[in-house]
Amino acid sequence: MGFFDWAAPLVRRYGDRFTAEDVATIADWLRAATAPGGAVLDVGGGAGQLAALLADALDAHVTVLDPTAKMLEHVPTGDRITAVAGSAEDIPLEDSAYDAIVVTDAFHHFRNQDAAVSEFARVVRPGGVVLVLDLDPRPLAMRVVALAERIAGEPGAFMTPEQMCAFMAAHGIPGECVAEQGASYRFLGTVKKEWPAA
Repeated sequence: MGFFDWAAPLVRRYGDRFTAEDVATIADWLRAATAPGGAVLDVGGGAGQLAALLADALDAHVTVLDPTAKMLEHVPTGDRITAVAGSAEDIPLEDSAYDAIVVTDAFHHFRNQDAAVSEFARVVRPGGVVLVLDLDPRPLAMRVVALAERIAGEPGAFMTPEQMCAFMAAHGIPGECVAEQGASYRFLGTVKKEWPAA
């Protein structure tokens, strides 16, 4: 059983870390691309706590994508929230189906970040946005966290803000990285390229 399988009930019960202010801020970052009734994809969205709050804040439909079935069992599905099993590297959803993607504290868990970002560019419409909230690995405490994740069998593939911005731009999603509290930072970019038909 993987880490996220046994952690799922704990994440659902104790993982409500987003305050009303956090959600309002995240919604503001997404609102430029997400009109009322729009569609947001929460990649690595776990038990769906943020998705439920964003659905209300944006008056949008939010799809939670997560590879862990036990996490998805806890997603509060309803008229505006859908749970989908799948990985960031192979998103089982249609091209240009979303106005925005949000990834909170999950990007460093992706085992193939190149494939994941290529999928972001595919499923978000041109002009839509990608928001990634992650942690800068340079502080000592974060180096310890990254090591602990790797020991636990996770990739622990953290990027600095500069690396994240360059990486996203190379995949057709230019944007900017801004420091938040502590080691946290956000990347907010716009999907610029048309995804070629298969």
